[in-house]
Amino acid sequence: MLNGIEPLTSGPMAPACPPIADTQAEQMLDTRYRGLTLSSHFQPIFSIAHGRAVGYEGLIRAQHDDGSAESPAALLAIPSNSKECLELDRTCRTLHVHNFARQATGQAWLFLNLNSQYLVSERPDIGFTQDLLEASGIAAHRLVIEIIESEVSDQAQLKRFIAHFRKLGCLIAIDDFGAGHSNFDRIWDLEPDIVKIDRRLIQDAGRSRRVERILTGIVSLLHEAGSLVVIEGVESEHEALVAIAANADMVQGFYFAKPQMHIDAAQGLPATFDRLLRGQQWNSAKRRADLQHYLRTIEGVFQQAVADFAGGRQFERSCGHLFSDPRTVRCYLLDEAGYQVSPNVYAPHYQQRLNPRFAPLLSGDNANWSHKHYHYRALKQPGVIQISRPYLSVADSRLCITVSQTVKVLGRLHVFCCDLDWQDE
Repeated sequence: MLNGIEPLTSGPMAPACPPIADTQAEQMLDTRYRGLTLSSHFQPIFSIAHGRAVGYEGLIRAQHDDGSAESPAALLAIPSNSKECLELDRTCRTLHVHNFARQATGQAWLFLNLNSQYLVSERPDIGFTQDLLEASGIAAHRLVIEIIESEVSDQAQLKRFIAHFRKLGCLIAIDDFGAGHSNFDRIWDLEPDIVKIDRRLIQDAGRSRRVERILTGIVSLLHEAGSLVVIEGVESEHEALVAIAANADMVQGFYFAKPQMHIDAAQGLPATFDRLLRGQQWNSAKRRADLQHYLRTIEGVFQQAVADFAGGRQFERSCGHLFSDPRTVRCYLLDEAGYQVSPNVYAPHYQQRLNPRFAPLLSGDNANWSHKHYHYRALKQPGVIQISRPYLSVADSRLCITVSQTVKVLGRLHVFCCDLDWQDE
């Protein structure tokens, strides 16, 4: 019986049979619910480094008797109260676990969505999952419980359920992070093993370099918190490359594989991931080449400005040649300790673009930039022109890159800096 709902297929839901090579020959279980036939589909979750599926997310599929499909959203809208919602939730989980157990899946994880909102509101018997694992023969460490953290207001109760699943040996995943009211406070508090990033974020990152940088920052923060990262909803090669560039650990989406009833444990995409990794390396090399090209067009003028200053010309006058380039924003001079020892000298064409809202930050007098890469890299390689990656300038809250070089004047070492406007969209 499936949570009191009779399966259509014959035979009890006993522990899994020994692995069978031909999983297509293994009959999958389904069940009836409110006039619908429910069945399991599984979508692979691929490790980028391994180039193969390391887990599968269980997804419910519903059909009418005439064979037409009912959408998952419509199915989940059928229950009229939280108790009925919990019953449907358990039915889906039971179906997925037993169908997963009937297939040859190696050591792969099974990702199960758990509606934590109903768990908290109904205070159900928390022995359900343990009984389900024992009945199916699936080891607890192969079960990843997916929770949408933003839908639960009772944080204390949610933490008690998470503690219970961890005690069983299950992994915990936060699903749809980046959607709704997701926040990092709950990540620090819940300490999930895995975080799945909402698909809308990869879609937006695929269209905007700004969002791409935000995604990379989110992944980095989640890694610092001790969580592995899955990027969901990858539907194109470009989005796959963005996910790899963001340093995600795993990816899931139609670009790699659609949900299927039968799992092919031998399925791997090493050639696809090799090609993607080569593509990402090419993209990184191209971006470095773009920066170098950006530098080459102004390198001669910059070297002349540095030479003029080293030869005794006043700093402000030395900057004059640089201002002939429309990309030049400002020049400034740092001492060896990183303190700014000159005012910001702005290009005349940029003066009119200064935003008075950032007036408190526009003056660099006595500011210390020793923590910036353009300062310490210049000191590390005296006399060699350095070019930074694009970054947000605190001076006017705009993206820029900084060209810098050490120069010795009257026996004292300085770092000559020039900021260039950067438009990467």
